Amino acid sequence: MQYRKVLKLLRHKSLNIMARTHTTYTPEDKKSIILSILTKKTTIQKIAKEKNVAPTLVSLWKKQAEDAIFARFQPQPRGRRKATASKAEAKSSIQSSRVEARKAKTRAKRLEAKLKESRERVEVLETGLRKLVEELGFRMVKARRPRRAKKA
Repeated sequence: MQYRKVLKLLRHKSLNIMARTHTTYTPEDKKSIILSILTKKTTIQKIAKEKNVAPTLVSLWKKQAEDAIFARFQPQPRGRRKATASKAEAKSSIQSSRVEARKAKTRAKRLEAKLKESRERVEVLETGLRKLVEELGFRMVKARRPRRAKKA
């Protein structure tokens, strides 16, 4: 625990002791390093030492450059793209979507029937309530929602 506190104090900006450094390299720097690797017959280690860059970074940049070069010269398809799915796959997907549509339609019909049935029940209950209220001699009034207070 104490070790972490000491490290935190040492890394504090005002003290500037053990400040972390992070070097960013411009694309021009990277390009010059990669070109020097590709043109010169030296090792990555020597060039990394000359340019004061980590050898792993140099090899990573070299690999990225090679990948980009090879990708550039890959044959590109011309004209229309070929269909990825076969006709049988297309037919089966169309058929399955039709089945799903039928199922959804029947579900919707069932729900509509249930809604109609529940509305009829509510209507029967309301008429029964009205009759009861009339027999008891009360007057039916619709409930009103209280108005919201306006914000100032």
